[in-house]
Amino acid sequence: MKEQQLVIGAGCAGVGKSYLALYHAAKELLEGRINKIVLIRAYQPLAGRSIGFLPGELEDKLIPYYAQMLAYLEDFLTVPRVEVWLKSKTIEICSLETIRGRSWDYSLILLEESQNLYPEEIQALTTRIGQGSQMIVIGDQTSVQTDIKNKQDGLNYLLGVIDKYKIPNTATVVFNYDDICRSDITRDFVIAYDKELAENKSAFRDNKGNQQHRKGDKH
Repeated sequence: MKEQQLVIGAGCAGVGKSYLALYHAAKELLEGRINKIVLIRAYQPLAGRSIGFLPGELEDKLIPYYAQMLAYLEDFLTVPRVEVWLKSKTIEICSLETIRGRSWDYSLILLEESQNLYPEEIQALTTRIGQGSQMIVIGDQTSVQTDIKNKQDGLNYLLGVIDKYKIPNTATVVFNYDDICRSDITRDFVIAYDKELAENKSAFRDNKGNQQHRKGDKH
């Protein structure tokens, strides 16, 4: 994060991806290397569920989705400072619907839950990086935490593009089970869910292969 213009933090839950990125953002803002923090989060309701209509202006509707990110910034910057900077847009909560046509100069753009974005949204976001700005992309590149079904998600799409075209000034940090620091039980569940997903995928492939074999049988 200290050296590259676009950094991807990819890995399972509980490793501190958001915490580290927001600490870096707060430090950059306090020390005057950037003028703004832009928070963008994929806000699909969990597992297709929704709490329904939320009252208020657009920012009021988005606040619940950004609660943990703002809580980290409050830890690093203090609550009063975050409140003032939210009002002045020094800390900006940005909706995905309003990003087209934007350009952020001397800003740190933090993109959360990138596994829940579509490739088209990643394209739009990564072409908003202006002069003196940095983008940090956070997500889980496995399928466990994605709400994008039957289509490539934005995080894996971005990883593929960077690798294929050797995009300069980018870096990827991949976290694993050993990096989980939230709690032992979080680590146990993450490992269990990953194994469960792998077993389900294997069973699906076997079932699909058997179906194709039966279709090809001659009677």
